[in-house]
Amino acid sequence: MHVTDFAIFSECFTTGSMGNQPLPTPPMLKLHAIAGCCNSGEFDVTTQHLPPQARKVHGNATDAAILRFAEALGSVKELRHDLKKVVEIPFNSKRKFMVTLVESEPTEGKNAESDD
Repeated sequence: MHVTDFAIFSECFTTGSMGNQPLPTPPMLKLHAIAGCCNSGEFDVTTQHLPPQARKVHGNATDAAILRFAEALGSVKELRHDLKKVVEIPFNSKRKFMVTLVESEPTEGKNAESDD
């Protein structure tokens, strides 16, 4: 399984046309964060040197597809380092939803409770 097409609002994309372009818009950055943090897939460390689509993933097929998609947009390892999971309620077929709450790591020199 793999991601072939996606949409943000009314703009549609194909993964083949994305290449390794930087994430240009705030909605694209949010999609990257959601795809990278809201799944339980993990790359096998022995395949880290391979392109995302060729890496082995520990997790179910849906998580693997979304994880590979997120990695193609940018480093999931860095993303997960910057956004720590606080709470997670996994998807199940009875509820038909999942919840993941993440928080940003405080920027160096900033107070975590600061409003800026």
